[in-house]
Amino acid sequence: MGCLLRRLFPFLVGTAVGVYAAQNYKVPNIRHLADRGADAARRYEEAYRKKPAVMDDDGSSTGARGRKKKVVQQVDNIDDDEE
Repeated sequence: MGCLLRRLFPFLVGTAVGVYAAQNYKVPNIRHLADRGADAARRYEEAYRKKPAVMDDDGSSTGARGRKKKVVQQVDNIDDDEE
């Protein structure tokens, strides 16, 4: 029984102090602060989001800054000297 009270006592004291503080002091609304933070993060993400690629008339896509993607082609080097 003593072990239960030893673990329960800090919880009860914290609850009592929280109720007293909420009734007698102006405590900020945590949910409102979290919503404002989420909205700020959403606006930041939308402002700095990478622009989608745009397709050209020839079917190639350009990146966010209008540059075409680099195409790497491998060319076989044929030596005629090895006959």
